[in-house]
This record gives sequence, C-alpha cells and structure tokens, in this order.
Amino acid sequence: MVSPDEQEVICQLNSNWIWVPDWIDNSPPSINTAGRIVNFTRSFDLHSVPSSAILHISADTRYKIYVNGKRITVGPSRSNLMIWYYDTLDIAPYLGKGNNEIKIVVLRYFAGNRSAMPFERTSFPGLTVVGAIDSGAASVDLCSSKNWTARVDESVLFPTGLVDDVFLHISERITPASGSSPVEPKGYNMKTLNGDLLPWRLRPRPIPMPVESAVAVDVIRTCSSSISVADWNKCFSETQPLALASQSSHIIELKADVHSTAFTQWKFKASKQSQVRLKITYSEGYELEPRSYPFFRTKADRLDSTAGHILGPYDAVTLDIPEGEIITYEPFWFRTFRIIRLEVDVGTETVELISFSTTQVNYPLGVKATWTEPSDTHSEKIWDVSIRTMRNCMFDGYSDCPFYEQLQYSGDTRTVGLFHYLISSDDRLMRQSISTFASSITVEGLTQSRFPSHVPQIIAGFSLYWILQVCDHHLFFGDQVYSRSFLPRIDGVLDFFESHIDELGLVSGLPYDAWQYVDWVTTWGATEEHPDKGVPTSGRKSNRHTYFSMLYAYVLKQAALLVRQVNRPAHAAEYEARAETLLIAIRKHCYDGQFFTDSIADIADDLAYSQHCQVFAVLSGAAEKAGQARLLTEAFAKPHFSKCSYMMKFYAFRAFAIAGDDVYESAWEQMWDPYRKMLANNLTTWEEDDVRQRSDCHAWGSVPIYEYCTELAGVRPVAPGSTKVLFKPRLKLSEAVDAKVCLGRDNIASVFWTTDGSGTKRVELSLEWAVEVVSRLPGGDEVEHGIVDRVSLVYAGS
Repeated sequence: MVSPDEQEVICQLNSNWIWVPDWIDNSPPSINTAGRIVNFTRSFDLHSVPSSAILHISADTRYKIYVNGKRITVGPSRSNLMIWYYDTLDIAPYLGKGNNEIKIVVLRYFAGNRSAMPFERTSFPGLTVVGAIDSGAASVDLCSSKNWTARVDESVLFPTGLVDDVFLHISERITPASGSSPVEPKGYNMKTLNGDLLPWRLRPRPIPMPVESAVAVDVIRTCSSSISVADWNKCFSETQPLALASQSSHIIELKADVHSTAFTQWKFKASKQSQVRLKITYSEGYELEPRSYPFFRTKADRLDSTAGHILGPYDAVTLDIPEGEIITYEPFWFRTFRIIRLEVDVGTETVELISFSTTQVNYPLGVKATWTEPSDTHSEKIWDVSIRTMRNCMFDGYSDCPFYEQLQYSGDTRTVGLFHYLISSDDRLMRQSISTFASSITVEGLTQSRFPSHVPQIIAGFSLYWILQVCDHHLFFGDQVYSRSFLPRIDGVLDFFESHIDELGLVSGLPYDAWQYVDWVTTWGATEEHPDKGVPTSGRKSNRHTYFSMLYAYVLKQAALLVRQVNRPAHAAEYEARAETLLIAIRKHCYDGQFFTDSIADIADDLAYSQHCQVFAVLSGAAEKAGQARLLTEAFAKPHFSKCSYMMKFYAFRAFAIAGDDVYESAWEQMWDPYRKMLANNLTTWEEDDVRQRSDCHAWGSVPIYEYCTELAGVRPVAPGSTKVLFKPRLKLSEAVDAKVCLGRDNIASVFWTTDGSGTKRVELSLEWAVEVVSRLPGGDEVEHGIVDRVSLVYAGS
C-alpha cells in the first residue's frame, strides 16, 4: 500500500506527464533504430544555495538526469505495465548560486517492436517531474508541465539486427546531425477516473539508488599508434591530456583491473574545429575462434592477447569538435567489459583527448559478511570473485549476464537471492523481484520466466522456482503478511502442474510454447525437430520429463511447509498428498533399478541419464534414504551422465548434504575444480557455463557464498525469520576459518576456529542477537543450546 503522502506525489506526477509533440513511436523505414533520445532541459536562477531540493521523477522508457553537467543517476527502476516506479532525488548538492540547468535525457524504446527486451515500456512515451526549490524569497517550480524545453536528438541510433547485440540494443551509432529545434513539450493531461488506469501505475521506488565507484583502466598494447603506451597511460591514469595529431589513426587495447559494468566517458577538445571518429569495442576478455558466434564460444586465458582476439559489440561514433569547446561522449547505458578496443580517426585538425573515465555502477550490495580461510590458497579469492559476480549482475534487479541480456529470470534469481541474504541482510531487491514476478501471472497461472521483459517468455519450471523465492524469503525474514499475500498465486502455479498429471501419474504435455529448459548440457542441444536448447533429449518426443515431476514434488513439500508457517495450513495436507502420489509414480516409471531416467525407464537409452535427475530424486524424496549416497556418488562418477552446470551446482550440493556428510565432503574438492580453473584463466567473475562459454559473468555461479556460509562455516536458519539456527560446521574440510554470516534482517553470526598441534579444533559461534541454536559436530548428535548469543565447542577429531 502507498501512504497518503506517496499518493499525493503520485497524483502530482500523473498530472505532469509530458512528451514532444508530433512524435511517431517507431523507426522510419529509412532508419534502423530501436528507439530515440529526447533531451529535456530546464534553466533557472537561484539567489542562494538551497539546503534541499527534492525531485520526484519517472520516465518511459529510461532517463539519465544531469544537474549543471554532472550525471546524478539513471532510472527509473525496472518497471512493468502494472507497476511503474518513480524516483525521489535530492539535487541540492549539485546546485549553485546563479544560473543552473537540469538536463534529463530520456531514451524511448519504441513499443511496437520486440527489441531491447529488458526495457519494458508502455504504449506511451513520457517524462514526469514534480518538485520545487526554495531559494531565499523565491521558489522555483520544477514540475515538467511548466517551463521545460525538449529536443529530439536525431544523431543517435540504436540499431537492431546486430549479431552481438541481440537482447539489449544499447549499442550506439552516432553521426553529426543538424538537429531539431527545441520545442515546448505537450502535456498528456490524463486522469484516473471511474477505475480507468493510466499507462503508468506509479509506485515509489522500493530499492535504493545505484552506487558508483571508479574503475582502473590501463593500456595493454598499441596495435597501431604513433603514441607510446606510456603516454596513453598517462592520459588514462593521470588525466593528462593527449594530443592526437590531425589525420592520424590509432588502435589501442585497454584492460580494466576487473570485469566491470560501468559508464564510460570520453572528453575531447580542439583549438581549431575538427572531428573525431571512434569505434569502441567491448569484450569480456580475449578469446579463441568461436564455435558459433555469438552463443557458442571457445575461451581460455582471458588476458592472452597473443593467442586470443577481441569479439564484442561496439559503439561507432563521429563527433564534431567545435573550436575551443570540450565535447563529451558518454553512451546512454552502462557498458560491460574487461577489455576495450579503441579505434580513433582524427579529422583535419589536432584533437586533444582530455580524459577517459570509467565509473562502475551497481546496486549497493552493502556486504557485511566476511571470509578468511588461511589453509586454502584459493577460497578467499573465490569468495571475492563470487561477490564481484553478484555485484555486476545487480543493478535495478537480479540480472543474468550483464554483457548480453540484463534480464531477470526467476530460476536464476532464486539462488542469487539466497547468496544476497547471506552477505548483506538486505531483502529489498528480492522483495521487488518476488512482487514483480507475482504481477506477471499468465492466464494458465504461471509466472513469466523473465520479468519485466518486453518480450514475454515462459520457462516451464521457473514458476516453481518463484515459489521457492517466497519460501526462502520467509525462512530468512519471517514476514508473515508479505508471504501470505502470494499464497493464491502459489496455489495457481501448483494447480497448473497438477492439471498436467498424465495417466502414469507424471507431469507431461506441457504447452509447446513453454521452454522446457533444465540446464546447459552439451548433449541437450537444439535439433531441427526440437529447436529448444537445454532440454533433456529422452523426453522430447513424449513431452514427458522426469525432472518436472521431481521439481513439482519438491516444491509441493516446500509450499506445504510455508502454508503451515504462515498459519494457513488448509492446503498443506493436499500438497503433501500430491507430492507422495508423484513420488510413487516416479519410482514406478522413471527408475530402472539403478538410476532415475530423464523420462520413463522403458524408453531409456544411453542419453537418458543425467546427474540432474539423481539430484532431484534426492531433493524431492523419490530416492529412498538408504540409496541416496550410492545414487549420487555413482552418477557423478559416470562420464556419460549429463552433467550439472554452474546453474545446478547449488542443487547438487543440497542433494549431497541430504545424502550424508561423507557424500558432501568427498565431493568438496572436485566441485571447486572449475572455479580454480577459471581463476587460472584470469577471470574476475564467474562464467555463465562451461558448455557454451557465452558470457564471463553470471551470478548463479556465486554458489561458493552459500556453501562457505551455510555448510563450511555451518550457519543456517531453520525457522522463519532466522529465529532458530543450525550450527553444523564442517570441521573436517578446513584447519581454520574466520567468517561472518548474515542471518535475517539484523543479525550476524561470527564463526571462528583454529586447529592446535594435537589436531583439536576450538570452535566459537557468536551472534549479534540471541536466537535459538542447535549445534552438531562431525559424527555427533544435535545439541540444543536454547536462546543464546554464543556457543563454544571443542572437536578432537573422529
């Protein structure tokens, strides 16, 4: 619910929506662009510097606001057709006495095409601003319906159809244009009446504004330039202007210290009128010849500029440099890169490169957790890379790979949200995610798999992962009112799967336009008959995949637990009965006596076996307790079983933990081999998968955070709101650990142990707030400690 004050702001914003007159919301036949830039400007004088100047602002599609030439922020937070967010900013720190200028750059992606998928938009372009500045005796009204000017920037295009910009359409092509004349914006003058909704159902931004930090960039090499690497680096690192001679050309390659999501900004100046042409290519690292560009790549050492080459999207920019003026080029949207290739052609007069800056931008992660493990040479770096990967995949939502898509998928978000809880105690981004997916419900009762998205998509199992998001949030934060609000939609998702139970008692016959994706697996590629990738081959013809029956059974059990926890137990027994019926059918039809098959066992061939189905057999309870250890150990040792990629490692670890401490701990070293390999290959974020190697940054790979916190350090909430904790450190896996783990909204657990000369480990758990604690040492029984803020244990070995 919005407060009365917020509703008043919303009403004012609704009455101030504006846009340029005579706008045509599509690309003319002669021009290829996904959208257009419109610049809105407001100039005013102040007699004194105000102590505060609050602006409320929103736009369709996205805006960047500059005050007196300084970029303040970009917004609004990712929105959808039923929830459109507005931002509240205090611009006072950027104002001065005398003349001031506010410039709002709005990028409008056209509604009538399927481009720019992450940037949802309504059928109406728009900007709305509400605010006033009190400066001495005068007050300046900044509402967008008064005294603003607007100008369409016809020099910037966002082309579609580019092979390396399939999802985002943020790559820019800029050529000088005479430009349209400034015009007075036109107000929409729309009102809510008799329940008619405006195009934008405004709500205050529920998450904090993004934060910025500097990114260090230096020159790797000059491929073609008369200027030395040392002089280039003086310009980039010391901000010393660099003279680029007339008619000269330069090609250089730059490296960021780490994989970055950053605004880039170039500044040029000329003593006489000139021009500069730029081609700026962004890459996540050097790579070998791709198997099929851009989706199937071959990558090794990401910093090997000798064997590798640069592939990626680029901006092509031509800038006129008037005499004596400083011209700035900053792409509208942030860029993702580790390597940048810069190609420069200078016009008829010398041009000075004044500066190049890169500014990391991301959600304020607010990391409170820490990790130190002296006995493992890799674990601390793995921890740091895991956090950086998360940071680069968090802007105004949980994004998949920022280099390619920046889309929020519920299957990915479920695990990344858990990692986020453990390192920061912050649930604001996940609350936005959960609520956003809830608003995406389709007529069948499923949530959309990625949302907001201008191109709708359904991945069959991802609605079930959304339910797990709600369950996880309740476990960590215990917000009963919030959790209850989703129960009807949870029931609808479960009913969808129940309606697809076939005569064998299994889930089958899912809609043809629902992608039955499970994981990125080499043998689960596309075929002419079955073009969807990541789908187990065994069940394609019958449209019956064991995984979906197992996932459905697993989630039914979690949903039953949730409804009991929030005091709505009426459906719990039904959910559990459904799950048990499913498990009986799975054991009967999808088990060959040794392993669970990807579809029914009667049609199983060599390609019908996967680690995934053994993992979910354990998670769902289809595998009997006595056979779980054998099932997993053998499945992960057999080379012909389809392998779990990084996305599924989290679930594999959960299955190992259920199957027994010996299973989990024997798998520990081997499961981190791919991470050590990535470190050796100079990655500073975790790659999306090792099957396609498309992207070098995807936060589902940050599973080490969960394993280090909840399994190795051994701190895990087991009651809603983190009011009860299981402390089960895996002392056999490490000689010493010093860690902090976040629990719920305001509690932090500190875990410390060392090993003395006799092999005895002394273990300390301390909590900022006392909660109920149950401990268990290796090989021992659970011990109830009651409500405490400290537990001391001694472990002398097995």
